[in-house]
Amino acid sequence: MDTRVFQRLRGIRQLAMAHLLYPGTLHTRFDHSVGTMHVASRICGRLKEFGAIDQRGTRIVRLAALLHDIGHGPFSHVSEFLLDRHYDRDKVGDLGEAAKIHEKITLQIIRQNQEIGHVLTPKTRTAIVDLLSDTGQRDFRRDVVSGPLDADKMDYLKRDSYFAGVEYGRYDLEKIVDACRVHKRGSESFLAFDHEGVYALEQLVMAKYHMEQQVYFHRVRSITDAMLVRGLTLAIRNDDDTACRLFKYDGSAAFLDTYLSFDDEELLQALRKSTDTKARAIFSRLTDRRLFKQVCDLPLGAVRDALTRSSLSRLNAESPEARCLEEHIGEKLSADPDFVIVTRWSVKNPTYRAAGFGIEPGEIIILDRHGTPMAIGDFQDLIFYLNKTAASSESIHVYAPRDEWNDPRRTSGAQRSQCEETVKELILSHSN
Repeated sequence: MDTRVFQRLRGIRQLAMAHLLYPGTLHTRFDHSVGTMHVASRICGRLKEFGAIDQRGTRIVRLAALLHDIGHGPFSHVSEFLLDRHYDRDKVGDLGEAAKIHEKITLQIIRQNQEIGHVLTPKTRTAIVDLLSDTGQRDFRRDVVSGPLDADKMDYLKRDSYFAGVEYGRYDLEKIVDACRVHKRGSESFLAFDHEGVYALEQLVMAKYHMEQQVYFHRVRSITDAMLVRGLTLAIRNDDDTACRLFKYDGSAAFLDTYLSFDDEELLQALRKSTDTKARAIFSRLTDRRLFKQVCDLPLGAVRDALTRSSLSRLNAESPEARCLEEHIGEKLSADPDFVIVTRWSVKNPTYRAAGFGIEPGEIIILDRHGTPMAIGDFQDLIFYLNKTAASSESIHVYAPRDEWNDPRRTSGAQRSQCEETVKELILSHSN
């Protein structure tokens, strides 16, 4: 924990720029990493009572939990989105659909960082890397750190809820830890949960859903993420030295040295002085909290034409298709298209989050009183499964500068509604 590479996490906020909405969300990846190690320790302590894990196994799980986020870049998941788009595929190779670039960087840091090498033996580092790597073979120890319901998720829900000052992330951690079990099937093993903990598990799943609606995917939070990505995309496109060195991962030691020298604040200040004037303008806006406005929220469920709906459901942020729409909307709104951002938003597939960010309740293994594995959906009386239809909604969001909307004397609610209808019509007509 006293290595510089780990202390760096003190400068990377857990929720990027969510503090512009919830002022208390200044907690960091450092806090979360220590908390994840603590929860993993609690789970291992419970499993040790059943003889499922020994002291050395517990130590490796604890260290893996402590180091699981050491490869995160500035602004966390925003960095991950950009790294995925801009890494050097010729030098690194194709990572595949399921791989996450920050996890690859995490493994490289653990293997190669000299400070970590002075603290941990090569054998221990290899064991940690194996535990953090996706081998395709299920192992309950890996599930504790990175599984369908792991120590990572258990920690960040409570932590994010506390610092945001909301109650949505509360659940019965004690009951869930008490319910932890190991289920073996052939050569594989799984972190499972006793059936008596099923209501605490449901409570956690619902807490995650409510945190998504109220904190993680709040409109203002989504706008700040979109502005971060657009500002960095413009900087990279126009060969800003800092942005290019930080997000064009090539697997080299030189890249890693640069990557580990930046945290949120250092990158924010560097981009405020970017050689690209538009990137500089966006990061100055973020610093001063002069945010873009949401000028359109188009639910795909409200689009009657099936072909149009299908086309919009495939729209990706920062894609040529999105860019084409941004140009048309910018012309209509008399705005620079570089300052118009079109994204497809979904709870299950948030724009700037990795695929493993959510909790898939169907993958959680619950053991009945006879030790038979069941899915959470087999418990028909759970409220979550009686009310689960809203979780798959998708929308097209459009953000653009509309500073005059800050003054109600200059823009009425009717004018804003008219602007949104105009943008909706443009999107629908363009997608036909």
